[in-house]
Amino acid sequence: MKDFRKYFCSICIIALFIFSGCATTPTISPMQKRQLTTKLIEGSYENVYRATLTVFQDQGYIIKDTDMNSGLIVATVDRATSGGSQFAQALFMGFVANKGLVVEVSCMINKINDTKTEVRINIQETKYGQSSSWSSSSKQNARQIYDADVYQNLFNEITVEVKRRDAMNK
Repeated sequence: MKDFRKYFCSICIIALFIFSGCATTPTISPMQKRQLTTKLIEGSYENVYRATLTVFQDQGYIIKDTDMNSGLIVATVDRATSGGSQFAQALFMGFVANKGLVVEVSCMINKINDTKTEVRINIQETKYGQSSSWSSSSKQNARQIYDADVYQNLFNEITVEVKRRDAMNK
């Protein structure tokens, strides 16, 4: 059984190097990052701030820090790898290399005028797991997320929540 485990692990490592070596991450300029992560929303500062909190909570984020005066919101969510996947990793490799990831969102909300508010969101994803059977769980890889669809969906949900709140207040 140990020979099979070593053989299987070797094949997995070779496949990992082959398939991950080809991936490249496009670089984007700071201005492109700002354009991607920032949106002007029609609504009062307080309404947009509270709508943003609601959207994050609806998506399962735990609010870690807020400051309405400065416009700061910090939230996280832990997305653990399924128990079956962790069991398979432990069985074949002798340790759990990928236990899951933590997604952290920081958001700045700025009042432009009485009817327009700017929202800027930054998302960071950190993978965690073990690097060997003798190590404990630790951060393995952290990266900023610059997926246009992710940001567009968040901004759309915030906009819908702002409109819902506006309709309730009329």
